[in-house]
Amino acid sequence: MYLIGADSLLLCDENFTILQRGGIYFDENEILEVDFYENLQNKPTKYQKFYDDCVITPALSNLHLHLEFSQNNGILEFGSFGKWLDSVIKNRDSLMNDLLKDSMQQEIQTLLKSGVGFVGAISSYGYDLETLANSHLRTLYFNEVIGSKPEVLDTLYQNLLVRLEESQKIASPKFFPALAIHSPYSVHPMLLKQVLSLARTQDLPLSVHFLESREEKEWLQSQKGYFQGFFKKFFNTQIQPFYTIGSFLESFKDLKPYFVHCLEAGDRELAIIAKMQGKVISCVKSNRLLNNKLLDLNRCKAHKIYPIFATDGKSSNDSLSLLEELRTALYAYANEDLESLAKTLLLGVTYYAHKDNPLGIKAGSLQNGFFPDFAIFKLHTKHQIALNLLLYAKEAEALYISGKQVV
Repeated sequence: MYLIGADSLLLCDENFTILQRGGIYFDENEILEVDFYENLQNKPTKYQKFYDDCVITPALSNLHLHLEFSQNNGILEFGSFGKWLDSVIKNRDSLMNDLLKDSMQQEIQTLLKSGVGFVGAISSYGYDLETLANSHLRTLYFNEVIGSKPEVLDTLYQNLLVRLEESQKIASPKFFPALAIHSPYSVHPMLLKQVLSLARTQDLPLSVHFLESREEKEWLQSQKGYFQGFFKKFFNTQIQPFYTIGSFLESFKDLKPYFVHCLEAGDRELAIIAKMQGKVISCVKSNRLLNNKLLDLNRCKAHKIYPIFATDGKSSNDSLSLLEELRTALYAYANEDLESLAKTLLLGVTYYAHKDNPLGIKAGSLQNGFFPDFAIFKLHTKHQIALNLLLYAKEAEALYISGKQVV
C-alpha cells in the first residue's frame, strides 16, 4: 500500500472538487481511499510522500494522436486542409523511415513529462504497436482503416484484421484494442459496413474523423470543391461522395463513437451525436493549422456535449505536450471566462475523457476503485488553481501509472 498527498488535490469530478492537504491511499491496481492526508497517515504503507507546494490531478489523457507521424518537423504544409492533405500524400513514405521508432520514443517522453498517463493512439499501419505496448502509457489503441477503391477493399479489410489480432494478443488493463474509421471521404461503404459490424460483434471502441474541414463538408454536401480533383490527382479515379453527412452519421447509431474535430458540425449533427451518446474530441492547435477554426464550445454545451481535448499528431502539431495544448486553448477561446474555461479544459483531459466510456475504464478522476494514475504539478498558490496550473505548469513534477512513479 502507498500514500501520497499534496497541498491540493483536484479530484476532477462533475463539481470540480478541490481537497486541501489531501491524500490518496492506493496499491498497484486501484485507488483505495481519498481523504485528508492526516486521516490516512496511520494506514499501513510501504511508502508515503507529501508534495509541498504542489497539486495532484488524475494522470491526464490525450485521447487522439497519431504517433506514427512523429517525424514531421516542417515537412508537411499548413494553412488549409487541402494544402496539408496534398503534402501528406506526397511525403508519407518519407515520414515512415528507419528513424521512426526513435522519434516515437521521444514523443512518448514528451507525453509523460506533460503529465499524460493515457493515450488514444490512431494507428494506420501498426508501426507504433510495439513502442506503445512497451511504454508506461495506458493505451486505447485504435486500429484505423482507410480505402476507397473497390478492387482493394478485401485486402484492406484483411490487413485490418491482422493488425487488430496483433493488438488483441497484448490486451491488458494497460492496453485496449479498438477500431478507427479514417473519415467519410476516404472509406468505402462496403469497408465501413464490415468495420462497424466488427465493432458491434466484438464490443470495440470506435473513433472517426468527422467534419474536420470546409473541404470535407463541401464534398459531402455538394460533390464539389477540393476533393473533386484530389482523387483524380493522386489516385487517378473520379468518384462521387459515398455518403451525405446524415447517412454517414446514421451508420454509427448504437456505437457511442469518438467523433474527432467536428469543426463544421452544426446543431443538427451535434444533436444526433448527443442522442447516440457519442463523444467529441477537439484538437485546438491542429484545427488552427489546418482549418483556421475552433470547435464551438457553446454549441456543444447547448447539446450537453462535454468536449475531450487532445493534441492530434505531429502531422498537424508542433508538439505532443498536452499542457501546451491546453495553454494554447486557454488563449484561443478569447471570449470565454478564464476560470470557467480552465476547468472545462482540465475536465476535458480527465473526467470527461473517460466518463461513460464504452469499456467501463475507471480513469480520469480521483475516486475509490479508479486506476492509481496521478500527475503532480508544482504550484505555489491555492487560488484559481485550474487557471494557474495551465498557465504555469510546463511539465509534471512527478507522474504515477499503475501506482508506480514513472517520471
